[in-house]
Amino acid sequence: EKLKEYWQKFMLGQKTGIDITAEGVGFLPDPAEKEARTKDIWRLGDTYNVSIGQGDLLVTPIQLINYISSLANGGNFYKPYIVETIKDKGGKIIKEREPELINSLSYLGDYINEVKDGMQDAVSKPYGTAYLLADLPFNVSAKTGSAQVSNNTKTNAFFVGYAPAENPQIAILVLIENAREGSLNAVPVAKDVLEWYYYNRLVGA
Repeated sequence: EKLKEYWQKFMLGQKTGIDITAEGVGFLPDPAEKEARTKDIWRLGDTYNVSIGQGDLLVTPIQLINYISSLANGGNFYKPYIVETIKDKGGKIIKEREPELINSLSYLGDYINEVKDGMQDAVSKPYGTAYLLADLPFNVSAKTGSAQVSNNTKTNAFFVGYAPAENPQIAILVLIENAREGSLNAVPVAKDVLEWYYYNRLVGA
């Protein structure tokens, strides 16, 4: 129950409101739901599984990147969007979207900073699963992962991160379907994107 409480605090299991149709909501398991659905009790192993993002827990990529963005900025959730401005035929802006704060967990700042330290270690420490990014020209914070899908017959490789670690400007999620694991498959893709961003958006800005 405590895990579900915090998933909901971080806006998992609900739509972000992004301006595209058919957004999914994912699924947040709990003991009562499992027992009603399967006629089996919630076991300690279920808690272990969902605590690392496995088991019956389902999140969408947009929920996950919004979650990572909130960590990067200290706990604030903004409504994501694709379309920033709409212009008429003459080029005049007729509608412009402004950042919209939809939730704040900034009061959890000390805990968020602990997570951010761990995400930096994932890149900067030789034992980190994203250590391949350690030689980038700026500091990156990251987390890799693997998600079992199709009744655990396939694995999706995940990478989430943000940079620069000290003053985040970009958050990134890489999902490679039917792959092996995040550190092997998704991290090299993330490295290419982040390196391009550094030279073409930060240095070259």
